[in-house]
Amino acid sequence: MSSKRFVQEPDPNLGPDPDCDPPTLTKDMVGEVCVAARSRPFRERRRTRPVEDSRHEVLDSVDRLLIHHEKCIERLTAEESKYRTLFEGALVGMFRMSAAWRLLSVNRMMAQIYCFDSPEQLLAETGDIREQFLIDPNQLTEWRSSVERGSAAPGIEVEISCRNGAKKWVWMNLRAVRDEEGNVAHFEGTVEDTTDRREATEHLRFLAYYDALTGLPNPTLFRDRLAELIETARSSKTRVALLVLELARFKIINDSLGHTFGDRLLQETTERIKRTIGEGTIVARTGGGEFAIALGHVKDAPSALATAQEVVTKLGSEFCILGHSLNVSFNFGISIFPDHGVDGESLIQNADVALYSAKEDGPNKARVFTEEMNVQIMEQLTLANGLQLALERNELFLVYQPQVNIRTGTITGLEALLRWQHPVLGLVPPAKFIGVAERSGLIVPIGEWVLRTACAQAKEWQNAGLSPVPVAVNVSAIQFRQQGFAEVIRGILRETGLDPKYLELELTESLLLTNADVVFSVLHELQEMEVKLAIDDFGTGYSSLSYLRQFHVNRLKIDRSFVCDVAINPDDAAIATAIINMAKALNLEVLAEGVETEEQLAFFREQRCYQIQGFYFSKPVAVSQIAGQLRSFWGQPASSLSVN
Repeated sequence: MSSKRFVQEPDPNLGPDPDCDPPTLTKDMVGEVCVAARSRPFRERRRTRPVEDSRHEVLDSVDRLLIHHEKCIERLTAEESKYRTLFEGALVGMFRMSAAWRLLSVNRMMAQIYCFDSPEQLLAETGDIREQFLIDPNQLTEWRSSVERGSAAPGIEVEISCRNGAKKWVWMNLRAVRDEEGNVAHFEGTVEDTTDRREATEHLRFLAYYDALTGLPNPTLFRDRLAELIETARSSKTRVALLVLELARFKIINDSLGHTFGDRLLQETTERIKRTIGEGTIVARTGGGEFAIALGHVKDAPSALATAQEVVTKLGSEFCILGHSLNVSFNFGISIFPDHGVDGESLIQNADVALYSAKEDGPNKARVFTEEMNVQIMEQLTLANGLQLALERNELFLVYQPQVNIRTGTITGLEALLRWQHPVLGLVPPAKFIGVAERSGLIVPIGEWVLRTACAQAKEWQNAGLSPVPVAVNVSAIQFRQQGFAEVIRGILRETGLDPKYLELELTESLLLTNADVVFSVLHELQEMEVKLAIDDFGTGYSSLSYLRQFHVNRLKIDRSFVCDVAINPDDAAIATAIINMAKALNLEVLAEGVETEEQLAFFREQRCYQIQGFYFSKPVAVSQIAGQLRSFWGQPASSLSVN
């Protein structure tokens, strides 16, 4: 075979080479060889490249091509496997969907979201997904139109119905895949289950705007809706009535019967209010035992007052909850738009003022706001602010009223009474500021000051050689319920050095009947100290024999309301006589307070009630006068006692 043959197109003038059978080359082989041949000048190849060498190079090129092809196949297989793993194991649902709304492929998470056992089951049982899954098919149709106009959409939240009938919310992302001509070939996208997240969001929204216990709007939402109602009324030139309702003594009920009972009471109250006022009225819970009701298209204040009275009547019927039967009282404060305010805040403020006034009138009362009420509120605020500084400025002081035994002619006790000398208002009556002190919580430090001052003064009189007599101190229910009250008494007695038997605490009946177990525990501690206990204003409350036996008090004080007309009113005389006889039967001391006339004194002497307190003997006097009182009354016969 000639060594001068070259790998080139044969010369047509030459015949076939008898010594060499040319290889059968494919088009790809020729292309490979041509590529290799271009790397050096043709003339050189013609002189130096024998056919045999070229043949081997072609075979090597084929091998390389085959190896490269196999590696490409392996890479493609690996990529496809990787994609398949990502597709199948994705934490969100993935799908391909035809233009006719039929699913072409889905992953396992997609099947789980729609409550199918497998992707194959989902594909087999699914037709038009709009009709089969979507609660609102038009929602996705509109969304798809926007996708077709573009290329993709970031997402939409839709509600779906799953295979088992369950309702879910999902977040979908959709992309249009187009063919070479630009037409939509199919859609592909993702689906994420957002049911839990949506429910959590809705729950947070509910907590932000609704009361969790009653399901009613809370103050925030109520103010928004009230503002909308006012704007509507402003446009239509109609009236809006705001009714603020408070459940009386709710905290006491809650503490006495338990929070579960209190919660059920609020829920039942809510249902009764709804049944009474009907639809279209805004009702909200605005506080512990407080509700607000907004009424549109109200004719006038009397019609709003009539609605309030209707609600009070409905709420006044007995509540039977958890084995307890209870009658609860309510109070209403009412303000009218635009008469009493042109916005929600002013209406709420004035309705609260009216509510405060209604509570002063007694249980189950409703009051419509008047400007005079604002004057009273300002006075209350002035007193509340002044009380905060009264202790620091030594504006509070005590006076003492003697308690006399008319049979022996001796002073048997002294009741300490609180007074307040205001720098601007002058001497403020206790009836005006005691309630303010209780509502503001200032009664606790003020009450402790009264106890300490009275005990220290009683010890000082004893040290001066005067006959020792007990000093009586009124105790507020709020003060008594403070944790550690018995320890406060023990500390004051230790600090002042007063023997406990010379301290008498005057308690009200309602206090003793509130949370009886706790009260009994505190009373037991006080009795162990040998502190005396008296029931003040007896006969105006429950007057229950059972609690008198249980609590073992020392003395009853007949309320002055029965003493006032005891000589001329047979009913008052009968009540006073019954109290005296009951006290004697229970081996209790009994004292009549508020005795001012000879006729009243004669009645109690006849009934053998010898403990008397009142203006007949002495008004409350200053500390400096008590020594003279103790000396002048001591040992005088009853007949010589006269008005001071």
